[in-house]
Amino acid sequence: MRVLYNLFLLVLIPLLVCYYLYRVFGSGKSRGSWRQQMGLLPEEVRRRSARPRVWLQVVSVGEVVASTSIVNELKRLVPDVELVISTTTATGQEMARRSIPDAEHVIYFPLDLPAVVRRSIEVVQPDVFVSVESEIWPNFLSAVRQEGIPALVVNGIISDRTYRWGMRLRPTYKWALSNVRRFLMQTSADAERIISLGAPRDRVEVCGNCKFDQENGALSREEFEEMRRRFGFTNGRRVFIAGSTNPGEEEPVLGAFLAARKEHPDLSLVLAPRQIDRAESIQEMVRSLGLACCRRSEPESAVSGRDVVILDTFGELANVYGIGDVAFVGGSLIPKGGHNILQPIAHGKPVLFGPFMHKARDVVSQAKAAGVGFEVSDGSDLGRRVADLLASPEKLEIIHLNAISMMERNRGASRRCAEAIAQVMAGHGSCPMLLTSPQPPTPN
Repeated sequence: MRVLYNLFLLVLIPLLVCYYLYRVFGSGKSRGSWRQQMGLLPEEVRRRSARPRVWLQVVSVGEVVASTSIVNELKRLVPDVELVISTTTATGQEMARRSIPDAEHVIYFPLDLPAVVRRSIEVVQPDVFVSVESEIWPNFLSAVRQEGIPALVVNGIISDRTYRWGMRLRPTYKWALSNVRRFLMQTSADAERIISLGAPRDRVEVCGNCKFDQENGALSREEFEEMRRRFGFTNGRRVFIAGSTNPGEEEPVLGAFLAARKEHPDLSLVLAPRQIDRAESIQEMVRSLGLACCRRSEPESAVSGRDVVILDTFGELANVYGIGDVAFVGGSLIPKGGHNILQPIAHGKPVLFGPFMHKARDVVSQAKAAGVGFEVSDGSDLGRRVADLLASPEKLEIIHLNAISMMERNRGASRRCAEAIAQVMAGHGSCPMLLTSPQPPTPN
């Protein structure tokens, strides 16, 4: 399979080169990352101590959120562990540097070409490689195994799209997955899917979803009041938070806000686009509706009052949900699959989302069952739901209690993942001491 896979890559190389040149010189999306993606890592990465080193691969922002709590737990178990974090996207780089300050190095993950992955592995020299959620790169996994480096998949999830393609390419997936020591999957459905793709059943476990362990929870009274003051929300104004919106979602969200404000005139909106470089065009859209609008990064841009605040700063959204009364999470009114609904739930807020949440079916199912998550069909439905929720303080209080309870019931996955990493490190001879004796992971 290694030969066939690389012959296939060889055939695709002209297309891949053109695509990559466009990303570097055309769109500029890979301008700052191409050297590291080709395995040309900074020399300081090579200089490592005798401490055990873990290479943690996260794709982008969502995986960074999941990995943060794993890192915290691993640091408790192995205080002297040295962390190298790699990401695929620039937003992931920025989020990793902010959220995981204990990391010794933050780099870009290499392209899955034999010479490139070998060069990267030779520089990083990890004792253990850990992939978060769904990163399966055949040449890379084969190379780490050849070097005697154990690999794990933690907080594993197999999306519908990955599963469909994986079943069509099952021999390749089976070869790639055979190089992984342990798979810690979010749900039993994810476990069965990765087994179907070729993972050995005796290496697969269910650990739960690490995003339930996120530390962005209820704000203190002082934090709450200070953040509302910074956003200009005084005199008890109600706030609707629309987070991680994608192109095609701002229009229905703004329509929903205007509809809900007919019943609740004191309502303001915080609109947080997934791609913050779209903030200027969104601001123009908002002002074309006659709404007073400012950007979080430019508070002086408010004309008169603050009907809408565009959150165009990085890494604040998780806490900003805490100053809202009702939240909507984007990527769900368009066929993208939905973003992280646990961030508002962690603050005890009701969360609304569209019909396209196939990337988080298990979490969505739990949120609906707990009475804290509500699916809407479109912008009109969203506006009605926001207005109805704001009209019932008693219901909001019940939702708050149910949301906190839901989070508490599901905690512990990050600890189980960290224990698995520590166990593999100990078995590999790179983990001389643990603060506690890890117990075998148990299903959540």
